[in-house]
Amino acid sequence: MHYALVSDLLTKEAFDERVEKKAESLGGLVDEVTAAMLVVDELGRSHIKIGDIPSAQTSIVSFFGKILEIKPPREFTREGEPPGLVASVVLGDPTGTVTMSLWDDRAEATSELEVGSVIEVIAKPRPGKKEVTCLALRESNVTIVETKKPPKSEVMAAPLTAKILAASEIREIIRRDGTPSFVQEFIIGDASGTARLVCWAPDLFADVDEGASISIDGVQRKEDEGIVEYVVSDSAEIRILPDEIGALTRDAADVTEGQNPVVTGIVSSVSDVRTFTTRRGTESRVRNVSVQSSSKKSGVNVAIWGDAADALFLPGDPVQVINAAAKLNRYGELELSVGRGSAIRTINLPGKSVSLTGIIIPRPEGLSLDDGKEVWILLTNESPVPGTTVDVEGICRNGRIEVTNLVSNPIDADPLIHRLGSLL
Repeated sequence: MHYALVSDLLTKEAFDERVEKKAESLGGLVDEVTAAMLVVDELGRSHIKIGDIPSAQTSIVSFFGKILEIKPPREFTREGEPPGLVASVVLGDPTGTVTMSLWDDRAEATSELEVGSVIEVIAKPRPGKKEVTCLALRESNVTIVETKKPPKSEVMAAPLTAKILAASEIREIIRRDGTPSFVQEFIIGDASGTARLVCWAPDLFADVDEGASISIDGVQRKEDEGIVEYVVSDSAEIRILPDEIGALTRDAADVTEGQNPVVTGIVSSVSDVRTFTTRRGTESRVRNVSVQSSSKKSGVNVAIWGDAADALFLPGDPVQVINAAAKLNRYGELELSVGRGSAIRTINLPGKSVSLTGIIIPRPEGLSLDDGKEVWILLTNESPVPGTTVDVEGICRNGRIEVTNLVSNPIDADPLIHRLGSLL
């Protein structure tokens, strides 16, 4: 069984030879299984902890797990093929839990497994998921006393009431059978905290805006290692509530390690966006934003990942960081991480109407208006040519102008030459 872990490195004959030599070198003190494990370890394919499976960088992993739950085989149909079988087993150790799928002949092996026993597994992991597909397993004498709690899933008897704090765009998902499906993700909150909500029938939320308070019947509640997630299907019913539901909020100075609800503060500094290559070989982006507490005596760093890193943040912006986890960074400081299932929002302050004339200049933050006294970032769908003079009307707030009207003037080089001369 252990040869599957290193089959891409050497032949079966070469592996068996190494195992035999390893057993001989230890004077016969270890059996063949132990010798095989030692050879695998020497080749850099040693057993890992269950908690490390989602971030594993190999196509095959090996681990020990205590059986926490067994779901017996169920039959499914394959187009043009005989029916198949699939079963699943939840395994755990002190670092986490994982759901292992067993297909066809391996699914029948679940009848020989018992909850509470420990098995050794060779499996193919799903990148970023707490899921594996079983390639081989065997009973083990390894002792695992304590494990993380297995995931729980149940349909709620009472309606779920919460406030919509953030909503993502609708995404199309292609199922295994090739048919399309659509999903939309939300972050919801109430006085107890925040959670992620996944809806597989986005039309249900067509009339629901961010900030709305809602009641949902027929919600599935999932809990895994203390993290709660809700799932909504097309059988659910949604009702908009007349009274607003408040969400648990804390100041940037009060961030704690682990999951945080809604964290509020003021942006004090913003880094440039950095591009990097992920473990899967794809390109992504990250930006760091420092958020200061209301007392301005302390704050917290926020790492913003993926497409969210492209959003505009300026010093002085009041923000909310929603449903983000915090952990110690390499400097030993708490850092909030905004990625999937979390969000960061700029809070719009009251603005004032302005009517200005100035020159369009390009800046890293975006096209801006320079009227000779101040510079504002323009929020507009228009594309004025840099260097041209424009008349702008709009709402001004914290370094931005939300443009309601923009008129480009004929190009006159004299003001630009004068401006450039004053800078020399």
